[in-house]
Amino acid sequence: MKITFVNDPKRAKSPWRKTWQDSNGTQRKKYFATEQAASKHTDDGALDAKKVGTDFAAMSKRDRQTALLAMTLGDKHGFNLVKAAEFYMQHNQTKDDILMSDGWEKLMKARKGYRPRTESSLRCTLRAFANYEDLKVSQYTKEDVLEFCHANDVEPATKHKYVERLNTFFVWAVRHGYAGLNPCKDIDKDSDLGIVPPRNITYFTFKEVQKLMQTALQHDPALIPYFVLGIYCGIRPSEITGDGGKQSVTWQDILMDEDVNEVNVPSSSSKTHEPRQVELSDNAIEWLQLGGELPPRNIRDRRIAIYTKAGLKWEEDIMRHTFASYHCRMYRAPERLKLEMGHSKNSQTLFNHYRSGRVTLADARKFWTLLPNGAQNILNPALSA
Repeated sequence: MKITFVNDPKRAKSPWRKTWQDSNGTQRKKYFATEQAASKHTDDGALDAKKVGTDFAAMSKRDRQTALLAMTLGDKHGFNLVKAAEFYMQHNQTKDDILMSDGWEKLMKARKGYRPRTESSLRCTLRAFANYEDLKVSQYTKEDVLEFCHANDVEPATKHKYVERLNTFFVWAVRHGYAGLNPCKDIDKDSDLGIVPPRNITYFTFKEVQKLMQTALQHDPALIPYFVLGIYCGIRPSEITGDGGKQSVTWQDILMDEDVNEVNVPSSSSKTHEPRQVELSDNAIEWLQLGGELPPRNIRDRRIAIYTKAGLKWEEDIMRHTFASYHCRMYRAPERLKLEMGHSKNSQTLFNHYRSGRVTLADARKFWTLLPNGAQNILNPALSA
């Protein structure tokens, strides 16, 4: 058993590392905020040894609780732990056990197609979980996950994200035979981690939408389709442009005729990897009939130029938030909104999330009838084909 100070900026909150060898000869480690806390952890193990015996105390508290529960169930149904283990091994063949520190790296190598930000946050959480307590993947329980989530003083929203990312890993681990159960499956996020209050949604007011569209029309009309698909269809910017190597939305994905007026978002473009169709409003059709670039080139600099000229402030996902806020106020159709946004969360939760905004019915009506009055048609590859 050894306690050392780790001089690593990433370990600023828990720099004291305790390492020891358990009864099975496996090297274990755990990090603590103070040297006293690390020492106390050692003292607790010694106290357990006096109370329940050296061999049983060598087991973790989690393993002791699991063993006692299994023995109780075995007595009730007439089998012992050895018979249960033999039955499991016969009917649930899995791969050799691997440590979490090896497992998360296998996942990152096997799974491709993540957006850079998604990959970075997933990698960060999985690495932190392995560093917190590096067990065999098959050994983790719900309690281990919750302990990790509560180890640092973070908001419930962050804890929810931890569980979502760990669930991604354990779903993969179960599917590939590295674990028999997913420890995240039975976690109730609200009761176990805390309720996440609705975020303050940032969206464009009607006057801001009007100013943005008029500025684009005057200074860079080729960007009109980009703003229409984002603001009036709720399509993610990365889906429109094909950011991260994904397939972009093109004019061939936009159908405008007497029978069908919709945008098809291909599965290869969608964040959720599922295709979806977004119905085009009457005013969106008129804006799109002006033509423009799809996909747009050099989007970042051109977008900055437009909203700067319009005197507006741009925030992440503001186009989708605008679409959803005005959609909620006008149509009050959560199921439709969920489908059109390609959202994986509960539709009622999504509806309440955006309904908490301050959009008035009068502004919603003006939003859904804003037209490019007096504008001239520009070259549209789809219409000129």
